[in-house]
Amino acid sequence: MNKEFFNKLLDNKVRDLYSGEPDFMLLSRYKHLVKDTAYFDFLIESHNGGFFYKQSLHVYSYSHNRDFNDIEQVNQVLKQEYGEIVQGLESFGQDLFGNQFCFDTAAGNRIVFFNTETGKKEDMAADFMGWLDAIYRHFGYYVGLNLMNDWRMKNSLVFNQRLCPKIPFVSSGDFSAGNLYACNFPDYLRSYAAIAKQVYHLPEGTTVKVTFKK
Repeated sequence: MNKEFFNKLLDNKVRDLYSGEPDFMLLSRYKHLVKDTAYFDFLIESHNGGFFYKQSLHVYSYSHNRDFNDIEQVNQVLKQEYGEIVQGLESFGQDLFGNQFCFDTAAGNRIVFFNTETGKKEDMAADFMGWLDAIYRHFGYYVGLNLMNDWRMKNSLVFNQRLCPKIPFVSSGDFSAGNLYACNFPDYLRSYAAIAKQVYHLPEGTTVKVTFKK
């Protein structure tokens, strides 16, 4: 097992947030659900997950001290907001925008990228080490560090926030700092889910008119 990317991600952890001690009962439950040794090794070596690359990438913890960092709390919100759209998915992390990285328990625990705005899932890798390889091969797409740097030139981002589009991406909103705002957990997932429920079943390229409840 080549641990180059494994160690590279560890080296870029944000040290300002302490994830807390893991809940070993919760950890044991997930180990029976997700049989991926490298993933759990990473949790140990990263001291229970956390943020990486200036908060662009987030791996959830197994502690209950902060809801936005709690793998159980996040998955509860996903199931509540998305329903059958996330059936079989167990999220273990998110990108800059709140898109989720998930184990697909209905597909042998392959790792998928769940687009929270469209409800679509994209196969990434067979396991955690393959996921790391995909992250670094498509670093700009999955991590978005340059966009985070642009954002931080004039703005801040607290740990419970993700960057969300003022004009939805699905409605041709720009992937630029000018089209973004900081949104708190779990509000960004609720906002994305409201869009996903309208569009996830539509063919690619369909013209979309998104409506929002007041």
